[in-house]
Amino acid sequence: MKVIILAAGQGSRLRPLTDDRPKCMVEVNGRSIIERQLDTMHSCGIKDEDITIVAGYRNDALKNKFQNTAIHFIVNEAFETTNMVYSLMCARRLMEKEEDIIISYGDIIYEESVFQKILAAKDTMSVIVDDGWQEYWSLRCENPLDDAETLMFDQDDYLTEIGQKTTELSKVQSQYIGLMRFQGDGLKALLDLSAEAENRSERGEALWRTDRIYAKMYMTDLLQGLIDEGYKLRAVHIQRGWYEIDDCGDLKLVEVEL
Repeated sequence: MKVIILAAGQGSRLRPLTDDRPKCMVEVNGRSIIERQLDTMHSCGIKDEDITIVAGYRNDALKNKFQNTAIHFIVNEAFETTNMVYSLMCARRLMEKEEDIIISYGDIIYEESVFQKILAAKDTMSVIVDDGWQEYWSLRCENPLDDAETLMFDQDDYLTEIGQKTTELSKVQSQYIGLMRFQGDGLKALLDLSAEAENRSERGEALWRTDRIYAKMYMTDLLQGLIDEGYKLRAVHIQRGWYEIDDCGDLKLVEVEL
């Protein structure tokens, strides 16, 4: 098993805190987001040599911070003009050699119990979803539906829709947090569909339920593509135990609660 942390973003909404460092290095009560993630992974038995960070903005600061560890780095040189899927596929060579990959966004903090959930997942495609999202979103914004996206699953807990804007609370059965796992055939399908997305964009063809091109794809765009192509993505349920730090308001909230 290998872990890929996606940490190429600039974190513009956290400026000036990100003027000299990537978003994942912003400190939460004196310890950075990325250090907190690594602490959790280490406590669950993940070793540094099994972790790869996809860096981009101010990758020099990040690599210097962990230069005395066995953590691997891959740099998305096009971080200013690309998004999550492109960053992930910077690690394609690594994923092609593996059978089991955990993917984590670099701007989230989660408890050990949350990471243990993804470690215990047996499906070929597993996505952590938070059933307690609404209370948390109510603290983050006046109207949770201004920021929340659809996430629906069937009676067998397989995702049917993810990442779409909505004004209907009934279409947000849970919320995506940015932590998932792909194993065996599921990992191959992820790689194949990302290649298909790139090819479609090169031909000027539309992707699944987005008008974004391959280079700008969100991870949820790719997950929805997998769903629409008939793949089974298991929803792995949690009840809070995580935080996203996207702007200064999020940072103030998590510093109060941690």
